[in-house]
Amino acid sequence: MICPHCSTVVKFEWYCSDSFEIEEEYDIGKQLFYSACLNCSKLVVILKKGELEEIDIIGGLRVRNVEWEKIIYPKKSNFQNSQDIPDLYLEDYEEAIKVLSASPKASAALSRRLLQSLLRDKFDIKEKTLAQEIQKFIEKEGIPSHLTDAIDAVRNIGNFAAHPTKNKNTGEIVPVKNGEAEWLIEVIEALFDFVFIQPIKLERRRKELNIKLNEIGKPPMKEKK
Repeated sequence: MICPHCSTVVKFEWYCSDSFEIEEEYDIGKQLFYSACLNCSKLVVILKKGELEEIDIIGGLRVRNVEWEKIIYPKKSNFQNSQDIPDLYLEDYEEAIKVLSASPKASAALSRRLLQSLLRDKFDIKEKTLAQEIQKFIEKEGIPSHLTDAIDAVRNIGNFAAHPTKNKNTGEIVPVKNGEAEWLIEVIEALFDFVFIQPIKLERRRKELNIKLNEIGKPPMKEKK
């Protein structure tokens, strides 16, 4: 398989944890498989679900006839079009994901700083605090409500009133509530999709359509000003 860290094709030697059974389906279970990449030596962990079979006389179990599997470490970018996101932002986002399991506080600090950078660079919002910048953002016209609601929730989940450092010094590592770091990553993903991925995707489709229109002798689509 391709190593999710270094993108090198490697033959992994997998080791497995003890399986645990799903109560509703006694013979179905999930199991962790882990190995180190022979090229970069970094850990890769996969979760598999399937039928359980005994592998030794003392009751050891192993998943076979795998129903599904997914890499749970490292967590990678959820974007198929990540090449459309500038490296300046993508690097901080991927770093926030990598440190999430080890340090939610560090992950949240990276995401808050990235959120502030996006609001300032892409929406020209510059205020004294992140809370004020979020307020300016949700007051902007033309932003989908699901996005304004998600970003507005950052203030509440982040508990800025109790931890003003999150509001003024966004990159500083301070305590976070359970689920806050994960939520911040989801908000960044939604912003990336709105700011970078969807506009580029629509522009590509517009160009493809104009080529087809030109082939049949019709005028191109008008560009929005």
